[in-house]
Amino acid sequence: MYINKDALNLTNSITSKIDTEFGRMYIERIEVGKLKLVTGRVIATDPILMYDDQSYSRSVLPGTYTVYIYNGKVENRKNQTVLAEIKFNDKIPIRWEMALFEGENAKGFAHDEFMGYEVENGLGCFMDEHAMEILDVMDEDKLDKYEKNIRAKVMKSQMSSADILIDKKTGSNIIVFSSGWNKGVFPTYYGLDEDGNVARLVTDFMVIEA
Repeated sequence: MYINKDALNLTNSITSKIDTEFGRMYIERIEVGKLKLVTGRVIATDPILMYDDQSYSRSVLPGTYTVYIYNGKVENRKNQTVLAEIKFNDKIPIRWEMALFEGENAKGFAHDEFMGYEVENGLGCFMDEHAMEILDVMDEDKLDKYEKNIRAKVMKSQMSSADILIDKKTGSNIIVFSSGWNKGVFPTYYGLDEDGNVARLVTDFMVIEA
């Protein structure tokens, strides 16, 4: 199973530096929004493509959680989102586990194999299953407005991120962020604390090589 612990462990610091194939990268943790989880069942996906519209097998307590991106900068290169994270508690993960759908298992994966979500629009996101249920029944006009709203907010944001309200009644929203590399398939991991609880959910945009 592919897992880049050097990249994932960057979530233990507010600022970090790491040597990459492009040179020394300075990484800063930046808060990009508060995610309302109505059901506690989390989905990570391209917010426009939305092929992988299932929630992950592990759920968390419903609530509102902070979403961070880890912004990497190498001299003479544009900033890239290295990681995106939902932080569920303040404990440090002692183990990383690939986030999979119900019924999937990573035991048979080769060391370089992984499951992830496809990005075609240069964007990833986190959302609750409740938000996806609403998006699933939107007609074409509403989906077109939804997509234009995302693109407009991301364009206006210095960090290429957006907080998109989906359901006014529950406060269910989507936190959108750039994907590091514009296109690709990217894995997401649970960071488990010493009690076996999910402390973090982190998407690795594979900017830093394993």
